[in-house]
Amino acid sequence: MTADAGSSPSRKTLWLAHGSGLFSMGQMDLLQFIVPLWALYLGANATEVGIVAGARSALPFILAIHGGVLMDRFGTRRIMVASAISMIVSAPLFPSLQWIPALVVLQLVTGYATTIAWVGSQTVIAQICQGDTGHLGTFNFAGRIGTFLAPILMGLLWDFTNPWITFLFVGLWAAAFLVFVIATEDPGPAAQQALAPTEPSIAPPAASFGTRLRAVMPKRSDYIATFALLAIPAIAISTGGSFLRNTTSAIQGSIYVVYLSEFGFSGTAIGALFAAIEGASGIGGLLAGRAARRFSAYALMLGTTGLSILLINITPLFGSIFALLFAAQVLRGLIQGVNQPVLFGIQARAAGPRRQGATVGLRVTINRLVSMTLPPIMGITADTAGIEMSFYLIGGVLLAMTVVLGLATRFTEDEHT
Repeated sequence: MTADAGSSPSRKTLWLAHGSGLFSMGQMDLLQFIVPLWALYLGANATEVGIVAGARSALPFILAIHGGVLMDRFGTRRIMVASAISMIVSAPLFPSLQWIPALVVLQLVTGYATTIAWVGSQTVIAQICQGDTGHLGTFNFAGRIGTFLAPILMGLLWDFTNPWITFLFVGLWAAAFLVFVIATEDPGPAAQQALAPTEPSIAPPAASFGTRLRAVMPKRSDYIATFALLAIPAIAISTGGSFLRNTTSAIQGSIYVVYLSEFGFSGTAIGALFAAIEGASGIGGLLAGRAARRFSAYALMLGTTGLSILLINITPLFGSIFALLFAAQVLRGLIQGVNQPVLFGIQARAAGPRRQGATVGLRVTINRLVSMTLPPIMGITADTAGIEMSFYLIGGVLLAMTVVLGLATRFTEDEHT
């Protein structure tokens, strides 16, 4: 399952790309459960927590494709620098604006900034390793170091300091990410030069201010061209798998936190549960290359997706027993750790080097659709039918969707045999 990659990337290039992945992926987890806890502290109910959690995905849903296209057009590093600066400025505003509507607005801004940072890191590693599952697995491991450390640190800061220090730490993390971004050479131009001369080139931005401004604005043609990638069966199927995989993160970052809070879990305990899945996912990522050589990529994608959905949605069966909750998180982490690089590899190989940013943007757009809509739906379900029932009802629907995706995958494979 390894693509032919020409020359191998240098150790320094890989080290910087992995460091960027660590801080960009960890950056997303810094706010994942602290913001819902902050909303609960401000008096929000389950529906409002769902709205706040979903808000972080609204702008990525609309503009992730545009951000990916801009990376392909102008270079990944410029866009990543802008996202890092946005986080540095926005983080201290959380404790300053103690109002649920203001929290929603901040979620819009930071949600897009952290998403674009992660899109950029994925684009860089995809351009560097050209879809090699082994390199993608080690990249996933590096990213999981960040997502393992982030919830532990945030939980401790939440319990033993105050909101100001907690959110200021987010800004410091973003500053560390900025350092790695500045040190990393943008691989976009080199990747483009390696393409066959028959491929159409992406025009550089024009010299005048007006045309430069038009070049950075969202274009209908970019969205049409990016969604047209779904005509490629491998990208369509893997995007569906990514959509379903992301439902588990959407549940964990919203109603799962409310569920744990109702049992009186501290920020440190919640952080430990979040860290458990991330640490295990890093180990799973290291196993992805070996698993991809033994099993079909599509079989791995479907099997790990279904098991992940099952494990998060049977959470009420564990009650408030920390050991069981922890074990479920570890198992789900191992499974999702294998799943992610398999998905990345399928899409990176199908897209080709010139469309990596747009492909990642497409995947993130679809992912953010579920992250934007599922938390409010589960919040409303929890407030009306009960929080335990919300897990079971939503889980049943998601497992049925996984079965449908499996049937679509079989039909697609049959057409090509």
